[in-house]
This record gives sequence, C-alpha cells and structure tokens, in this order.
Amino acid sequence: MFEDVNDFETAFRRLLDEVLEFDLSNPFDEVDKILCIEPHPDDCVIGMGGTIRKLTEAGKEVVYLCLTDGSMGTTDENVSAHELALIRKREEEESAKMLGVDRIIWLDYKDTELPYTVEARNQIIKVLRREKPDAVLAPDPWLPYEAHPDHVTAGRLALEAVSFSPLPNVVPSDVQLGIKPHQVEVFGFYYTAKPNYFVDITDVMELKLKAVRAHKSQFTDDVWEQWEPFLRTIALYYGKKAGTKYAEGLRFMPGLFLHITPFAELI
Repeated sequence: MFEDVNDFETAFRRLLDEVLEFDLSNPFDEVDKILCIEPHPDDCVIGMGGTIRKLTEAGKEVVYLCLTDGSMGTTDENVSAHELALIRKREEEESAKMLGVDRIIWLDYKDTELPYTVEARNQIIKVLRREKPDAVLAPDPWLPYEAHPDHVTAGRLALEAVSFSPLPNVVPSDVQLGIKPHQVEVFGFYYTAKPNYFVDITDVMELKLKAVRAHKSQFTDDVWEQWEPFLRTIALYYGKKAGTKYAEGLRFMPGLFLHITPFAELI
C-alpha cells in the first residue's frame, strides 16, 4: 500500500513498475500497428527510419500520417508549390516502400503553416479512431532550439490527439458516424534530446540513408554533402548512449504522465 511509502524514489519506482506496469525493456513487444506522425514528407525516415525498418521486418504494420504537403521545401525558384507537393508525395512513397511501409495518410496542411487549432487536432483524432494503432510516435515538441513551427505544432497536436481520442464527448460527430473512441496504448517521441529507449540501427544505417536520399528534391548532391555527415553524427550520438555504433533514440511516456506530472522528465 502506498500509505506505507515514505520516500519519493520508492514511490516513483513502484508507481511505474506495479501500478502503471510501464516497461521500457521493449515498448513494441505487444504492439502490432504503429502510426508514425510526421510534419513533412521525410520526417519519419529521418527521425526513425532504421527503427521503422526493423519494425516492419518483425511483422509490425507501420502507417505514416503526414500533416503537411511539403510544398515550401525548396530554394529552386522554378518549382511551384503545387509541383513540389506532387514531387514530394512520389518521393515519400518510394522512400516508405524501402522501409516496408505501404500506407501514407495525408492531411495536406500547407507546409510552414501547420495550424495549432482544434480542427487540426480533431483531424488527427479521427485518424487515430479509424486506424486504431497500438502505438503512436511523433516529433518531440520540446526539442531544444527547434526552429520549425510545424515540428513543434505536430508534436503538440499528436500529444493532445492521443490524450483525447478515447473520450466520446470529444468530436462526438465521430461516434455518430460509427468512428469509435480509441485508446492508444504506447506513445513516444522521436527527434528527442531526452531518449529513454534506443534502437540499434547499425545493420540498417545504409538503407536508412538510401531511403532519406530518395527524397531527391530535398537532398541534392550539394545538400547531401552536409546532410549525410549530419545524419551519421546524430546516429553516432545516440549510438554512444546506447553502446552501439549507430542508434536511434526515442522517448516513451506512460499515458498518466502526459498531464500534470512534475516528474515526467525523470523517466
């Protein structure tokens, strides 16, 4: 009984182990379907492409939810926003297939202008209720110095959508249409500075880079000269923490800790 516990450390450990049964040894163990939420049509592969490949190889279903059209991601004055959006969709389809992902859901908000609104959140809730993923992964909105508003907004919208998806009085029109509330069992962040779980991607690192490079409009030869060393350095950074050469870092959170929890960062 918790009334007999007199120190925080004991209470914290028992809360995680006995009450919440929060197990970080393998958060994907009982997961069959994963929804990877991305602000743009290359973020899933950049953030966790190696993990995605390992999940699909293990027989898990991974579905992408891309929130924007990617139409602003160019310095080429001869490519219109409409043309670029079409190009990026084709590139994303090619890249996703390399990792074993067959389905991409597009919300098509304008790149650089992903709105932090109830309407956008409700669109994600509808996807959660229709797809019924066991796990959801999204960018960490608290990554220090993150300059892109779409990344911050995507993480916050995903967090809120996961929290509200089980509540029938949130977007009751979904229920009236037969789209039932859904409880996501596993929630995690990629693009995080505070990982608490690592995936060794040493054996799939070259495939990940190939899948990133499939986004040809984003990674021209001159851009790739910087981005390949950058991506390898990130993987080496996580790998150092994980005790492997290359790794990807994720941060998983128990659902109870997604609200009014002063010690959530201790996990």
